[in-house]
Amino acid sequence: MVHQQIWNRRQALSGLRTGATLAVAGAAMPVFSSVAMAQDATPEAGAVGVPTVSVSGHGQVNVPPDTASVTIGVDIIKPTLTEAQTEAATQASSVIEALKAAGIASEDIQTSFFSVNLLRDYSENADPTLITGFEVINQLQVTVRDTDSLGDLLDAAVNAGANSIYGVTFYVDDQTAAASEARVMAVEDARAKAEELASAAGMSLGPVVAIAEGTAPIISPMYARGGGGMAMDAASTPVEAGSTTVTVDVQVTYELRG
Repeated sequence: MVHQQIWNRRQALSGLRTGATLAVAGAAMPVFSSVAMAQDATPEAGAVGVPTVSVSGHGQVNVPPDTASVTIGVDIIKPTLTEAQTEAATQASSVIEALKAAGIASEDIQTSFFSVNLLRDYSENADPTLITGFEVINQLQVTVRDTDSLGDLLDAAVNAGANSIYGVTFYVDDQTAAASEARVMAVEDARAKAEELASAAGMSLGPVVAIAEGTAPIISPMYARGGGGMAMDAASTPVEAGSTTVTVDVQVTYELRG
């Protein structure tokens, strides 16, 4: 009887082990099936193992500028601060009035710099602690939307009291159309390069995998030089606007096909 009970326990334990093994094996079946399905999937364009080629493209359009920016100001030195401030204010007001009379809108005239400086004598045997005078500088940033009138405008500003003119820069106010044209040129340039590379490798171009753009307008500047005591009323100031270059650069990646 005792031997019969021992044998029955052994049979029960053996059945449990067999069932556990079957259960584990059954749970593992979906894992193998999932792996098989992943191996059968078709790789997408640009995925690992799909050959690609990346190239850069450049587009450039030259357009005549329609806007100019210039700094116009007064630089006054006087023995006393009151004298310097008074004369600087008077001349700056006259310059602003002349600019407006020439057709410059109020919103296109902006004070860009104003300073009051103490002047001292640092020469040999001089006393650097003594104030020898005062300098008042008042500069205006002016936007000129009629570039053909810029020369006459500068003359008018000088005649009104401006004695500091610099930083004349020409540019295109709205670059949308020029940038669109340059963008098309850049993409065409990139494709031509990619086709050459693909042909050299014995392959052909597939679809575009990625494309990125960088826009960088290049402004061609013109500088007008001036200084204290300028006298420009003897002859009209010549101004050449030149041209403005708008460029677009792209980086394009194509899929390659054998």
